[in-house]
Formats: sequence, structure tokens, C-alpha cells
Amino acid sequence: MRRHLVAALLVLPTIVLVLLGLPLAAQRDDQAVRELTHVRTQQAREMKDLASEVVRSGDSAGARARIADFQDRTGGRMQVYDPAGEALVGALCIMTPQEIRSEEPVKAALRGDFLDSAEQRVSWRAKELVVAVPVIEAGQLVAVVVICSFLDDLQVDVMTAWTIIAVIALLALAVGAFLAEPLARWMLKPIRYLERAALDFAAGDHHARVPVDQGPPELRVLAETFNHLAEQVQHQVRVQQSFVADASHQLRSPLVALSLRLENLEPYVDENGAPRLAQALAEAERMSRILNALLLLARSESQEQPAHPVDALAVLEERVASWRLVATPRSVGIDIVEGSDGLVAAIPGTLDQILDVFLDNAVRLSPGGGSIGLRVVADGGVVAVQCQDQGPGMSALERTRACDRFWRGPGAVPGEGSGLGLAIAASLSRANGGEVLLERSPTGGLHAEVRLPAWQQPPARVPAGPAAIEARRR
Repeated sequence: MRRHLVAALLVLPTIVLVLLGLPLAAQRDDQAVRELTHVRTQQAREMKDLASEVVRSGDSAGARARIADFQDRTGGRMQVYDPAGEALVGALCIMTPQEIRSEEPVKAALRGDFLDSAEQRVSWRAKELVVAVPVIEAGQLVAVVVICSFLDDLQVDVMTAWTIIAVIALLALAVGAFLAEPLARWMLKPIRYLERAALDFAAGDHHARVPVDQGPPELRVLAETFNHLAEQVQHQVRVQQSFVADASHQLRSPLVALSLRLENLEPYVDENGAPRLAQALAEAERMSRILNALLLLARSESQEQPAHPVDALAVLEERVASWRLVATPRSVGIDIVEGSDGLVAAIPGTLDQILDVFLDNAVRLSPGGGSIGLRVVADGGVVAVQCQDQGPGMSALERTRACDRFWRGPGAVPGEGSGLGLAIAASLSRANGGEVLLERSPTGGLHAEVRLPAWQQPPARVPAGPAAIEARRR
């Protein structure tokens, strides 16, 4: 966009300079020729007495002296013609007598007419400039005064004028080009800030804001509007998170009390009502799990704690040891098939919860006699923890929705799960700058993977020596 704006800022002045400069230069050319024509016409009129004297007395010697003096003073070459078009006296011209007599001013003068300079078609590209004035006495044409002029000096003046106009135009374009880049950068700086803030806001940084003191007033208003919108969205998100957290926390106590009272009713319920009481207890326990998951999800979305180095393999080994107690009665094996040493940058406790979600789903959905394989793979600046089971897996469409809140697959067992596990795992991974990937496992089940940034060791601070301290003081 910046290149287009710079191009627009340069193209418009170029068009203006061309549209104004060319007519100005052409007008200057025409004006210069007409000025010279007017001067030569006045000089020809002043020489009418000389032409009359030549016709009356035939004194060509004195006339030649005056003509030579005229040529030395003005650079013009004068000739005197009789009414028949024959040269009586004068200096030599580049053009032949026939060419001179064919010029419009000379032909008009031989007819006794005077062709004014405004009526002549003149050009600085002509071979010579020819001006003719008729000499009329007693109503009769007695002679014609013709002045021929070289146009070399005029051409130099015209080319000089064209050069000056071109230099001025190029300087104007150079100044425009020099100012176009800073001007475009100044105009587009708020847009770059706005783009960066929008990307950060979309990535979960709800504190992203745009400076309101940059660029044109219109873009400043846009920046203020974006900041106001961001504040409103951030406020609504905080309200929603607070509501979920408060509601989950406040409902836990009544649910615990309800579960206790249902359990206390067991001695007073006959055999026919025992199944219904068991169902009520199961529903109460399920509601408690959902509330706990909602509370955990609200906390994960509001995580603003700094990241610390976490040993992914150590965490995985600890969680596998705990989940084997659950998987063994189901005849499901859990093994770490590959373990790379690597530290991840994560909020303490979040990787444990993500692995609990993976293992919970894998243990519940794996068939008896199946196995779960786990890996820790370090790839450059990313450490991935992978979990592969032999369960039914998910289709491509189901994998795209698996991290949505309260979404449960079509084959989910009623009463099991809350549909929040993978949503919690995805939220915790985003809080750590990572992501959760779901793919089809080579064994036919689900391949669940969390990718977290590897821990980057901060540069060690070297104690400053006396020289460095002295340099800082300076």
C-alpha cells in the first residue's frame, strides 16, 4: 500500500508539471519569435527613408554603408527591392532571392500590403526570419524593405528556456520524491499500528492498543475508535470469565450438599427406588465435574502468569504413573515410546492439565487390551508431546470441532464427559503460546499433540568491570 501511495504522490505532480510546463515552454517559444519579429518590423520601418533615397538618387554606396552599420549593430541583413521584386541594394542572405520573394511577408509587401507580425506564421525552427515593409509614396509602391535574421541566438535562448523549465520540473519531482516516502510513512504509520494491534488482539492479547497521536486526524479518530472497541470487548470478556468462574464456584457448595443429602437418603429408599437414587447421584457427580471443568476453563483463559522452564518428559512420566492406576483395571497399557529431553516455556501446572485431558480421553475410549503411546519430540524451537490411542478416533469434521466448548462426538456415551476437556487443553496451550493438534493416528485412533515453545535460556549477565563502569559514567 505504501508503494501505491508513493506512486500516487509522484504521478499527480508529474502530470501537473507536464500539463503546465509544455504549454508554458511552447508559449515562451512563440513569444520570443514574435518579439523578434516586432523588433525587426520596427527597424524595417525606420529604414524606409533609406529605401526612398536609393530609389530617387540611386546612391547605393551610401546605402551600403548604412546597411553594413545596421548589420553590425543589430545582426540583421537588410535588402531593398523595387516593385518588380528585383534587389536594388543590400547584404547577402542565406536564402536565395527567389526564396525570399516566396515568403508571405515579402509577397504581401510587393502587393503594397503590410503583413503585421501578429498575422505571420513564424517559428524559431525556420531557416531565417523574414520581415518586409512596403515603401509607398503618393499612393504608389516605390520599394520594399526586407530584413533577414539568423535564428541561432533565438534558438539558443529557446533551448535555454526549455532547459530551465526542465530543470525546475526535475527539481520539483526530486523534492516530491524526497517528501513522498516520509509523507506516505507518516500517513500509513497508524494503519501499521492498527494492523499489529488487531493481530495481537485476535491472538488473545486483549491489552493491545493503538497510539492515538500518530498520523492524520482521520486516522487518529480511527485509532481512538479501535481502542474504545478493544476496551469494550475486553470488559465483556472479563465479565463473562468472572461470571463463569463465580457461577462455577458458587454452585459447587450446593452440589456437594445435594450429593451428601442424596447419599444420606440411601437407607430410607426401598429396592424399587435405589436405581433412581443411583441415577440422581450420578447426575449430581456429572454436574460437579462440569462445574469443575468450567472453573478450570475460566482460569485458563485469564492466565497472565509468566512462563517458566518446565521439563516436559518429567511431567509426562509423572502423569503416566498416575494414569496407569486408572488404565490397568481397564486392561489398557500406557507407555512412553520416545522421550527427548527438552524444556518448554510454560506456566507451571498447565502442561499437567493438558496431558490429563489427553490421557483421560485416551483411557476412556481405548478398547480392552489396547495401548496408548506417548512421545516427547523436540523440533528446533518447539517441543511436542504426542498421545496416540487405538480408540475409534475422529473424522476430519469432528477434529475441527473437537476443541469447541461442550462439543461431544456422536458416539459419546451419555453421562460421560462434559465436552470441555479439549477446549480446556486448547485454551491452556494458547496461554503458553502453543497449540493443540488433532490428527488420525497410524493405529487408527486419535493422535493428540500439544506443541509448546522451547525454553530459551536468557543471556547471562556478565559483571561489569572497572572499564565498563567508567564508560557508563561517561
